[in-house]
Amino acid sequence: MVHTNIYKTRREKLIKALGRGVVILKGAPEQIRTNDTEYPYRQDSDFFYLTGYSDPGAACIINPNDSDHPFTLFVLPQDPKKEVWTGWRLSFDETVKVYGADQALDIASFETESLAAMKSAAKVYSNLNHDRDHQHKMLDLVGQVRKEVQRSGGGPEGLESIGSIVHGMRLVKDEREIELMQKAADISAEAHIKAMKACQPGMTEFQIQAVLESHFVYAGGSGPAYTSIVGAGDNATVLHYVKNRDTIADGDLLLVDAAAEFEMYASDITRTFPANGNFSDAQKAIYGVVLKAQKAVVEASKPGVSFQELHDLDLRLLVEGMLEIGLLTGTADEVIKNETYTDYFMHKTGHWLGLDVHDMGKYMVDGDSIILEPGMVFTVEPGIYVNSKSKAPEKYRGIGIRIEDDILITATGNKNMTAAVPKEIMEIEALMARV
Repeated sequence: MVHTNIYKTRREKLIKALGRGVVILKGAPEQIRTNDTEYPYRQDSDFFYLTGYSDPGAACIINPNDSDHPFTLFVLPQDPKKEVWTGWRLSFDETVKVYGADQALDIASFETESLAAMKSAAKVYSNLNHDRDHQHKMLDLVGQVRKEVQRSGGGPEGLESIGSIVHGMRLVKDEREIELMQKAADISAEAHIKAMKACQPGMTEFQIQAVLESHFVYAGGSGPAYTSIVGAGDNATVLHYVKNRDTIADGDLLLVDAAAEFEMYASDITRTFPANGNFSDAQKAIYGVVLKAQKAVVEASKPGVSFQELHDLDLRLLVEGMLEIGLLTGTADEVIKNETYTDYFMHKTGHWLGLDVHDMGKYMVDGDSIILEPGMVFTVEPGIYVNSKSKAPEKYRGIGIRIEDDILITATGNKNMTAAVPKEIMEIEALMARV
């Protein structure tokens, strides 16, 4: 079911910001995997956000200058011979009804209609992210229109990314988006619990990956929201480790950063747990530092707090903790000033979450950190990574720990959308106990 009123409301809000501008968007192209087979299709996020249309071969024009047809969808025409292979398509009339368009036209007419729309527009907005062919085509069309109207005046002043307007809109989630993100989070939480229960020394990283990803699909998700990270031992100290091919040894910690996508919306969870079900003293020491920082940042997340304040709090607590357990030397102020902490903590505390796992939206506005407000969703994910080649005390080498939850800012504070996954040491050990 397509919630047409939601997308209509978003387009109306967009149109208010356009003035005499026109929005011309292309759906994501299909991507070849091998020879004549494609990767599973995934729609462009900005296109989907404004239209709700998730099938390939589409485009749209949102034109406040066209009072009769402010929203036009361009789709593939019906073709029974092709549809036997790829699935049945809606007719143009059905497309109008299902997606709330003012008209639906053959995708073959997209370029011609785009040229016509540009001639009455002060500015052209388009999605200029990953489809280079579309980027070049839009630049050519704008140049063509400007050349045609240069003597009579008018025409667009230039081409701008739709993100300059839409990404700010996407930053604050509506009720439907929150509902979908919570479903993605719930599926992911169930998968992490299954992975903890299944894990045993001697298994492979890819077997744990299979436990996770099979549940993502079994529970109704479309699959992973991003490439799953399942790193055992020293592999856990590699931030974007995705090979997931090694055997899990007794005594290893397993860092699992994996989550489901549900109806285009992402979740993002990381948990770190002992393969044999019991943390060693050294593992407990580092884990305790990360957990303390993570819980404090979650608690501090509320309306009116800046995103940078959360990172500053996280960094201070991680540094103080690393000093306390002997991973760093000096004072906290010295370590932060000289950035010597980057040997073990080298990323930000979190990122926006939504249609993209690293969702769109600014972190800084006019040089100042953005202020949190209700409806914003982001991750809180401190970590400490001590690789086997580091100069750290030997007992800490080969330990990588990250703890990550998805946080929704509410009117009174926040909601941890992924709180169902255990992260306290005693809870994890109890869950993994084999009795």
